[in-house]
Amino acid sequence: MSTNKRNEELISRAKETLMSNVYEKEGYLWSPYICISPARNRFHGIWNWDSAFHAVGVARWDTALAKDCILGFFKFQREDGLLPDAIMEDGTIAGGYSKPPVFAWAAQRIYETDGDIEFIKTLYPMLKKNIAYMEEHRKLDGLYYYDAEGEGTEDYLLHVKWESGWDNSVRWDKGILDYFAIDLNCFVVMYYRSLGFMAKLLGLDGDTAEWDRKEKELSDNINKKMWDDENKYYADANKHTGEVSDVLTPASFMPLYIGIASDYQAECMKDVAETRFKGKMPTVSFDNPEYSNDYWRGPTWLNVAYFAAKGLKNYGFEVADTIKENILDMCYNEKGGIFENYDSVTGKGLCNDQFSWSCVFIMEFIYNW
Repeated sequence: MSTNKRNEELISRAKETLMSNVYEKEGYLWSPYICISPARNRFHGIWNWDSAFHAVGVARWDTALAKDCILGFFKFQREDGLLPDAIMEDGTIAGGYSKPPVFAWAAQRIYETDGDIEFIKTLYPMLKKNIAYMEEHRKLDGLYYYDAEGEGTEDYLLHVKWESGWDNSVRWDKGILDYFAIDLNCFVVMYYRSLGFMAKLLGLDGDTAEWDRKEKELSDNINKKMWDDENKYYADANKHTGEVSDVLTPASFMPLYIGIASDYQAECMKDVAETRFKGKMPTVSFDNPEYSNDYWRGPTWLNVAYFAAKGLKNYGFEVADTIKENILDMCYNEKGGIFENYDSVTGKGLCNDQFSWSCVFIMEFIYNW
């Protein structure tokens, strides 16, 4: 089968699956906005970073729905700026912890599609409140970390892991509270850049300069504190000792996605992709002794795999195309659905078989490469 035919079929399947997860009728907490579930056959509600990803996907053909995905979730922003993790169909709100901050990036992608300045005017102050919360509650010594409310309660550590979006990742085996997260800090760089983009659109010169300053400062801190010059890779960094973790994941490639790695650092990460990830993108390197098929401990998740592979592509490395083709082949060959994640060795689809953000990132791999 030709690559074009494969991609055409994947796009068709992805769009159909994504749209099957749309909440079309009234009566939900997020009404009158129309939002999208991660998978209506399993996840009965709307989730934080999922909603941003869904917006990026549907913006290709329906910017009104894309905006609803974002504005519907922002209905639940707390007064102090925190965005909850999820809102359930039954009205339950999973709050006191959040998710990686990707809404500003998603909003910019939507604006670049239809140029709706009113959407930016509406969302900009909400995004400012959200980053202000993070700066107050998730920042230490110039870097960001994951956390949650309810310290000392039974579910506290679980909620911190859920805020990361990486749930049971090997990254957190040594204690999530002890680490600055490499992907989180890169997402905040993206957030600052998008806020700067919006502030410039709105003629807010002072804000533009402030976001630019914060973005550059954080980028410098990532390179200063989250690069292991002895072992030649990026990873999470211990908040107390400064030691860079030896757990390598797709998150380690995020500095390439945001373009802050030097050519030398990028070349080193290319070597990591070839030797320790073997031209694929499991959620922990194949040589890690804890690698398994257990959710975030090895399978390929398309969102984090895309950011990693696209980062390598941005620096011109052929291994990026290898990763892309391996992933699209997995998705194409697994005819039973579009899955939450995939076995990084066999390509078998795992967990949910109608997963929305996998649909989005299939489209990103094909259209935004």
